[in-house]
Amino acid sequence: MRDTEFDKKVLKITEIFDKYNSINKYIKRFGIFNSFSVSHQVDGRNLYFELRNTDNEEFDLMTSAESEQSIMISIDNNVEYNWLVKTMHRFLEKSKAASDKARQLAKPQVGILIYDEFTDTYYLNPHTGPILLKTKEISKEIASTRLDIFGIFMNLRTAILERNRVAEVMTDNYQTINKKIIKSIENINQLELKLKKIEDIPRYKIVIKNEGEKNIAYAYATVDFGDNINDLQRIFNESEFALDSENTNEVENNYKLVRMIEETQKQMVELGRSLITRIDPKLYWQDIDTKLWRLTAEGRETMNNLNIMDFLNNDITEVDFEIN
Repeated sequence: MRDTEFDKKVLKITEIFDKYNSINKYIKRFGIFNSFSVSHQVDGRNLYFELRNTDNEEFDLMTSAESEQSIMISIDNNVEYNWLVKTMHRFLEKSKAASDKARQLAKPQVGILIYDEFTDTYYLNPHTGPILLKTKEISKEIASTRLDIFGIFMNLRTAILERNRVAEVMTDNYQTINKKIIKSIENINQLELKLKKIEDIPRYKIVIKNEGEKNIAYAYATVDFGDNINDLQRIFNESEFALDSENTNEVENNYKLVRMIEETQKQMVELGRSLITRIDPKLYWQDIDTKLWRLTAEGRETMNNLNIMDFLNNDITEVDFEIN
């Protein structure tokens, strides 16, 4: 007996993959933008997929369950499946934007690319192309396509959808788990001190408040920066929990939440470090007086396109995509 719901899910994500590959095949013709290709295989109730830069000539289009590079999604697990659908829709949006930019930059009057009718591709105009690519306006246009966006969100997936947190404290009593929670909170807040100096990189903070005989932890994420750093305006993913609970299930849930936040915070630090050190194009500059890392014009365009906070939103695991 066929599983109609399962088949619909497979068909939907396959159509998204095919559309994504088609757009990126078009983008590859222009050369100056990064383009990507996704391959997949359904094995039992699981979907294995890979996404790589199409510049990699060794890319094997036949993804298998045994591949070390492939990522496994349980099609029956709505949290994982919805995450993949939403992520691929975001990638589709970015590819469509890159396609539109490529089409505009390929116009003859722009002077960057020359069309080769024999190969149906474009190549860099040897006389004007290299010079024009270095101009501020053009470099801003292509900056966000030069980032390994997929790699960024794969790391976020690991932090957000990790399922084995409880295994870390399986043999611990609630007192020991509570101590580990406190230690993770301290690390989260130490990392927050670094992240708040970098514009537009999301960060978590956990504030401990004393309410009567209870210690309550208040967690939130924000991207506020600069003048708003002490007067937060944009707060997301708020949650509260008791730090001194004696209920094992409650303590384990608190631990899972705090560890998820801690791992996400670590990923944000790595992301911030990689973007700050990026030279071509330069995305950040440091204010000598405040020591804050501020976005360049190219950086602002890039971060607006990335919209990382959208992927940190807790609702990402609850989105229910309609399957026709």
